[in-house]
Amino acid sequence: MHTRCPGCQAGYELTAALLAEASGVVRCGNCGKTFNTLSHLFDESPTEHAEPIRGGGMPPLLEHAELIQTELPVLVEEPEAPEPAEFDDPGTALPKEDTWHAPSLLWPTVSAVLLVLLLVQTWVLWQTPGSPLARLAGSGSIDERVNPNEVIQIISRDMHRHPSLDDAMVVSANLRNTGQFMIDWPVLEVRFYDASQQLLGVRRLEPGQYLHDERRIDDGMAPGTIIPLVMEFVVGATEPSGFRIRFY
Repeated sequence: MHTRCPGCQAGYELTAALLAEASGVVRCGNCGKTFNTLSHLFDESPTEHAEPIRGGGMPPLLEHAELIQTELPVLVEEPEAPEPAEFDDPGTALPKEDTWHAPSLLWPTVSAVLLVLLLVQTWVLWQTPGSPLARLAGSGSIDERVNPNEVIQIISRDMHRHPSLDDAMVVSANLRNTGQFMIDWPVLEVRFYDASQQLLGVRRLEPGQYLHDERRIDDGMAPGTIIPLVMEFVVGATEPSGFRIRFY
C-alpha cells in the first residue's frame, strides 16, 4: 500500500503501523506537509496521473475468518461397578436386580457450553456501539440534549489547494464521538481566516452535504466511531491561511 503527498507529489510506502499511529495522518518527509493518507491511498506506487482509491463510505464486510472455535471436550462419567452381594446361605438364590445406568452428562455439558457462548455473544453485542442490542439497552439511543461541541472530537484536520480549481480549497478532518450515547449528525460550520486572523467567510453544511452516504443520517453518530470527512470550498481570490470547525 502506498500514498502520495498532495503538496510535493512525493510517494511513500505505507505499513499498518504507520496508518494506526495517528488515524492515517502523516507528515511528508520531503516538504513537511501534514496530510491524511486515508484520502491518498494507492495499491501500487503511484504514477504522475494515478488516482487515489475512493471508497463508497460504508464499512466493508470482512469474510474468510481465520479464527475458528475449537470443539470443547465433553466429560462423560462411567458408572461404578456394584460390589458383589454377600449371602449367609449359599443355597438360597436372590432375585436378579435390574442393571442401573448412570445418566449421561453429554447433553447437560453441551447445553452449558452453548449457554456460555450465548452469554458471551450477548455481552459483545451489548458493548458494541450501534448494535441492535445496544439500541434496546439504551446505549445506542440518540441523546438530543448533548452539545455536539462537547462530545465530538476533531482528531486531525488539514487544508490544501484544490488539485483542479484555482479558487477552491479542500478541507479534510477526522471526527469521533467521545460520548456514551448515539447523537444526531450535527450541522457543521467552517470559518476561514487570513494570516492576520481576519474572518474571510463562513459556510454551514447540513449532514446530507458532508456525508457521502445519506442513508447513515437517520442512524446517528455512534460513540467511538471515527468519521473521515473531505469537503471542497470555493474561497475566491484570497486564499485562507487557517480555518475552524464548529458544530450545531
